Amino acid sequence: MSENYQVLALKWRPKQFKDVVGQEHITATLQKAFEKNRIAQAFLFAGPRGVGKTTTARLVAMSLNGADTPTTDYDLKSESVLDIIDGKSMDVIEIDGASNRGIDEIRELRENIKFMPVSGKFKVIIIDEVHMLTTQAFNALLKTLEEPPQHVKFILATTDVHKVPQTIISRCQRFDFLPLSNTTISDRLKYITENENQSIDEKSLSMIASKSEGSMRDALSYLDQVLVLGNDITFDIVQDLLGVVPHEILFSISDALHERDGDKLMADLEVIRNKGYIVEDLLKDLILHFRNLSVLNFKNGLKLAGIDSELSKKYNQLNYAWSHKDIIRLSNNLSTLYASIRQYSDQYLLLEMNLIKLLEFDSSVDIEEFLKKEISQEQEVETPKAKMKNKTPDVTSKKKEKKIDLSEELLKNDWNQIVKEVSKKRGSIGAQLSGCILGDLKGNNLEVISYDSSEFNQKLLQEGLELVKSIIDEKYGSNINVSLVVDTEVEKIEDKKEEKVNEDDIVSLFDGKDML
Repeated sequence: MSENYQVLALKWRPKQFKDVVGQEHITATLQKAFEKNRIAQAFLFAGPRGVGKTTTARLVAMSLNGADTPTTDYDLKSESVLDIIDGKSMDVIEIDGASNRGIDEIRELRENIKFMPVSGKFKVIIIDEVHMLTTQAFNALLKTLEEPPQHVKFILATTDVHKVPQTIISRCQRFDFLPLSNTTISDRLKYITENENQSIDEKSLSMIASKSEGSMRDALSYLDQVLVLGNDITFDIVQDLLGVVPHEILFSISDALHERDGDKLMADLEVIRNKGYIVEDLLKDLILHFRNLSVLNFKNGLKLAGIDSELSKKYNQLNYAWSHKDIIRLSNNLSTLYASIRQYSDQYLLLEMNLIKLLEFDSSVDIEEFLKKEISQEQEVETPKAKMKNKTPDVTSKKKEKKIDLSEELLKNDWNQIVKEVSKKRGSIGAQLSGCILGDLKGNNLEVISYDSSEFNQKLLQEGLELVKSIIDEKYGSNINVSLVVDTEVEKIEDKKEEKVNEDDIVSLFDGKDML
């Protein structure tokens, strides 16, 4: 690498307003302000990292001092502009608010701005990360910011505008910078690589843009990292180099959760651990994945979410039985985990346990439909004869379609499979049934025996018997009644063990004699 090598983020930093991408609402306003000579005394640039706040501040400084009068049409080769670009200008003072945050630094600044500029028309004070200033420093800045000398312009930049006092904000002309879209970033990266005579496919550029999360500076840093590979750049290599989680992993995880396939989920988790993916990044991608699933059924939902056509095809091929509420609940679980996972040292373990827990995820029940169902069941209980009349044709038709002679032995052999099918529909009921055994089959009456004395679990099992009946009837073409039998004799036996043993019984048993 050449000793004069300059990183892309610095080499391609915009030197004119027209080079700034994705912030046209700001650059257009500032250019109009210079055209009409209506330039504010203080500016506040707010927005996320890497979107052009400090760069725009320098462009304002160039427009103020790059010519004899303030203009955006300055000469890039002039000495004053080159000094500002190189950070050598005596009239443009850049201050880091994080390391110069005290009242003493602000007092010194107030004293220095009293002096006239050295070569330009204005002294331009750029305070980066201004939200880091102390309360006392903000108070010292207030009056100067409101009525600075005519030869001074303030430009404040911050990533956390909510931490800046309202008294400061009200004294500035505020501009809110937006995160850059993936399309904007990838187009800019393509322009830069072409000018750098570097060959990289658009799919890789799109992935870099997605990885940068709206920050052009981050995107250029990733591109710098990738271009080291020279001519051997492929999508898979870029994906591994940047540690991007493949979409195949995300689809596989959602498939496993939907199918309640624990073996498939464990295989995915093993890949994640072996590849060394960052858990926080994985969770963020999973949340975005479920966001995409939630907008899938809306008109142009995926397009508005910024999903490319190739990935959209994969989403449109999915056939999940989840409702919109189910997807939101899953997404909320992942969001809660993402918010708390930084507190733990073994993040992989926490991720695994939470995903395993989601395997038991039950489908959402609409409260209105649930209440209607309860009312209809009560009405059916009141009119059992009408219920039998209505159901007789359906049962008969089912038996005609599929008729298997039920026996106690057959049901006991298939019981584990029946429990699995119940678990797929309602995991909580399946978990309770796994601790039960089948009792006698007397005619059309089947007993399910539970040894759990918990009233809550008994109630849960009682509610799930209708589901057990429907699965058995569908499987064997039968029409049986399923009843719950609670057997607590195990507890009684344990109680008997605690009875005290009589000494006389022991003496009598072994023909012993009382020696006392």
